[in-house]
Amino acid sequence: MTVSHAKYDIAVIGAGASGMLAAVVSSRAGARVCLIEANPRVGRKILETGNGRCNLSHTPIDGSEYRGSGVGRITAFLDRFGTDETLRYFRGLGLLTRERDGYIYPYSETASSVLDVLRYAVEDAGIEMYTDRRIDRIEPANGGFDIGGIHADKVIISTGGAADPASGSDGSGYKLARDLGLKIVRPLPALVKVRTRDQKDMSVTAGVRAKGTVSVMTTDCIASDRGEIQFTRDGLSGIPVFNVSRYISYAISEGRDVKLSLDLIPDMSITDIESYVTGLTEAGSDHRRSIEETLAGVLHKKINAYICKRIGIGISSPAGDMTRKQISLYARMIKALEYDIESVYGFEQAQVTAGGVDFDEVDDDLQSIKVPGLYLTGEIMDIDGPCGGYNLQWAWTSGYIAGSAAGRR
Repeated sequence: MTVSHAKYDIAVIGAGASGMLAAVVSSRAGARVCLIEANPRVGRKILETGNGRCNLSHTPIDGSEYRGSGVGRITAFLDRFGTDETLRYFRGLGLLTRERDGYIYPYSETASSVLDVLRYAVEDAGIEMYTDRRIDRIEPANGGFDIGGIHADKVIISTGGAADPASGSDGSGYKLARDLGLKIVRPLPALVKVRTRDQKDMSVTAGVRAKGTVSVMTTDCIASDRGEIQFTRDGLSGIPVFNVSRYISYAISEGRDVKLSLDLIPDMSITDIESYVTGLTEAGSDHRRSIEETLAGVLHKKINAYICKRIGIGISSPAGDMTRKQISLYARMIKALEYDIESVYGFEQAQVTAGGVDFDEVDDDLQSIKVPGLYLTGEIMDIDGPCGGYNLQWAWTSGYIAGSAAGRR
């Protein structure tokens, strides 16, 4: 399709979650809309979300769980188009959903179902698609904008952040926004694995999963989360690690030393653990058990071996040989197993971007204050949430609000 001199009311740049919804909403409001995508096909990142199942929202959804310069305003946006409104809208598009422990999935539990109903909605709305087309610059012109041979009265930037660049979210949208004079908060990887400094010893616990609390420590605790922790060959992973990783990214970027402290039995105090282990070692001594055998029911045996190595006792030693000091050290390490963090994985491994266009740049309809007629949606904004559908919910919320406002005006 030739694009020379093509004219539209609205051009949406980026055919991901927020961009596709914004295009459909604005088209249904009566606007002539085109959707421009850098990839050969639309919605690639949608297919990767929720391990291919597309965790498209969360219930209940709490605005205080989000982070970034938009944290003080996001609840007002969610009040206008939150989880309930999203599910009603998608049901109207033909998508059934199911909820599990607050996580909302398509009923088919396949991400392609979400992408398909969006694609069909785009087609039904008569939205013109330009795929495999990268936009490098947006030029204000003639009361609107010129975008690579296309003229539009209004533009919605929905290019995503910098996480998972293979999907098309390569950070190019930040340049478009910056060239138009918008302030960008430094983008960094979030919802991502971390590497520890002493990777040699991580092989002892590699592959182990343990539920507990993860705390990010600089001079004090700056963030924490609870859930299943995954021990890898070079660091730590799992949902609670992902959820605190944005704080690690920023702390490291600021040159601060960072530790992760794990509480592997958050439901017991140090004193309770000391008392319990003392009883076990005394009983183990009567039966001539080793420390490994005696502590087998406390934590995973690989974690026990790792902790015992760090406090200087042999896991095969007799249980009765554990001193009160060693038992106390064991209990304290269970409650605060610390790792020096070297780095987070890069954008290639990240699920979302922390940072982006500062929220002070947009009004309550997500229209640029400096550049009237320019709207922003989704991950390009400086707002990010935890695992569990929060970031896709922001995509739907921002896409609907920006699309409605652009179409209405």
